[in-house]
Amino acid sequence: MNIKRISIAGICIISLIAMLCGCQKDTDNKSNTTNTTNTQPKVEYTIGVCQEANNEYHQQILQGFMAGITDYFPENNAIVTTTGADESINTDMICSNYIQANSSLIFTIGENSLLSAHNQTTTIPIIGSGVMDYKRVLNIPDDADNKEWDKTTNMNITGVSSTPNMSDVLSMMIEVTPSLSSVGLLYCPNDPDSIYQNHILEKYLNQAGIPWKEYSFYSPEMSTAAAQELAQYACLECSVLYIPAESSLSEKQDTIRKVALELNTPVVGGDEYIGDRTLCSMYNDPFDQGYNAAKTAYDLLVKDKKPQSIPIIDCSSDSEQKLYVKDICDKMGYTFPKSFKERDEFLSTYKLGSKTTRVEKDN
Repeated sequence: MNIKRISIAGICIISLIAMLCGCQKDTDNKSNTTNTTNTQPKVEYTIGVCQEANNEYHQQILQGFMAGITDYFPENNAIVTTTGADESINTDMICSNYIQANSSLIFTIGENSLLSAHNQTTTIPIIGSGVMDYKRVLNIPDDADNKEWDKTTNMNITGVSSTPNMSDVLSMMIEVTPSLSSVGLLYCPNDPDSIYQNHILEKYLNQAGIPWKEYSFYSPEMSTAAAQELAQYACLECSVLYIPAESSLSEKQDTIRKVALELNTPVVGGDEYIGDRTLCSMYNDPFDQGYNAAKTAYDLLVKDKKPQSIPIIDCSSDSEQKLYVKDICDKMGYTFPKSFKERDEFLSTYKLGSKTTRVEKDN
């Protein structure tokens, strides 16, 4: 009996020791697993920015991009290097440096920057900005079946477009000209972005059943007398004129403005720069372009999406503001609703990026 009791006690003691050892082993294993997880290196992404020009417009796009990188990469694991082209370094050299450094992604601002990146790599993802007509710049062929372009490039490239929302431009024209009967589209033939915008607007005008006519200011060097005569024809034949965003007609705008005022014909500008001498214009916040590009960078680098599958992003209506020029407005006897802002006052007080909806930083 005593022997049995000792044996049972011994067995209990041995079992207890084994259980304790097992628990300790499990604890050690869990501790090791936790330590391994905590010591994993943080994934870092290197992003090279190629900025074509050191102007206000490109700087504002860059500001939006950097704000987006801060929001979408809250762990500060996106390392951004920005290089602007100047006399000492061009966009080809900038992009070459990023490619040699094996950057995770290249963000370009401007057409030349996009082309420099495109011509040198087919593997590193590229996001473009400050570009209107990606199809022309990248030489993307028309669809064999005449299908509308789906805005994907089938390359290592995607991006955000700087083209104004032309349906909103048309809505503004109708709002400015209640008796709208025809639209005059002014352009210079060596200005492909103006032609591109006009073609988009023409489609909307056709859908709305509104007649239109193009007026070609054949050269920025055309004489003032010739420009004046052409502007007179346009004003007499049309109820409103349109000058596209970033148009090279800026040098002829004083002539166009003078004739339009004399004949009481409203002129609509595609952007706020053209809009300094037109009755009204459409402002698009460049910050929004950059911010949307940062969102795309997150999709490419973190979510592992492919640039070939991401369509070019259009300008958002949310980033727009309709503007008017008070001096011209007063001379033509126009009054505008609250949805319009006086151009100079708006631009002097507007906070860049305030129209952009930003993500929560902990997302």
